[in-house]
Amino acid sequence: MLKLSGLFVLLCGLLASASAQEVLSRVSSQITNGLTQGLLGTNVLSALQTIDFQGSLQSVFSVAGGNQNILGGLLTNQDANLMVQVKDFRLLQVSLENSPNFKGVDLRIPLAFSIQTKFPALNPCIFYVQTDMRVQLYLEKGAGGKHQLAFGHCRIAPDTVRIQSENLVTPVKKLIVENVERVLGDLIIHNLGAKTCPFINSFLHNLNPQVTNELISLLLQQGGYGASIQISPQF
Repeated sequence: MLKLSGLFVLLCGLLASASAQEVLSRVSSQITNGLTQGLLGTNVLSALQTIDFQGSLQSVFSVAGGNQNILGGLLTNQDANLMVQVKDFRLLQVSLENSPNFKGVDLRIPLAFSIQTKFPALNPCIFYVQTDMRVQLYLEKGAGGKHQLAFGHCRIAPDTVRIQSENLVTPVKKLIVENVERVLGDLIIHNLGAKTCPFINSFLHNLNPQVTNELISLLLQQGGYGASIQISPQF
């Protein structure tokens, strides 16, 4: 009986969480559309172009070029010249998600781009990359006890890094591409946030009062703050 009771409580909790996220998604669509358009007006996408993909990936292909066992003697060290082209930078639709660990919400900012590599003895290979930036939004008490919008740490979510490459024909090429994907993943996790977060933080701290008030109202509706508190623009 106790086990059934525990399962019932767990099920109710899961249903409540799903329902809360559904409500949040429905009422926040207008806000997130505005945030998406606002971020597109910043230089956040141009920041991706400053990441040194060429230098980081060169080591992978240099090792391959110098190892006759890897490429079966198809090339020499002098041929180990890599060309990297990063393109198709995209900011996808921003969304707000409930956070189970605190009273605010997570602002989810998905980014996508592709990387094309050209290396002697290998056909050009394209890697499709997508990942999420996350910022916690919450309320804090300001002057006079009024709630104000506050922001947590801007960060990349490592578990959202997804790298997909084209189909590979040979085990040799598969081995190289797996190494490229590993290097790309580390590079994105450690460098992407440092390049893009300053633009995201600057954008959030300079939101117009209307969007700020809409976010404050939304957070108040989420509960835990006291809906009777007067909404006050912070910016």
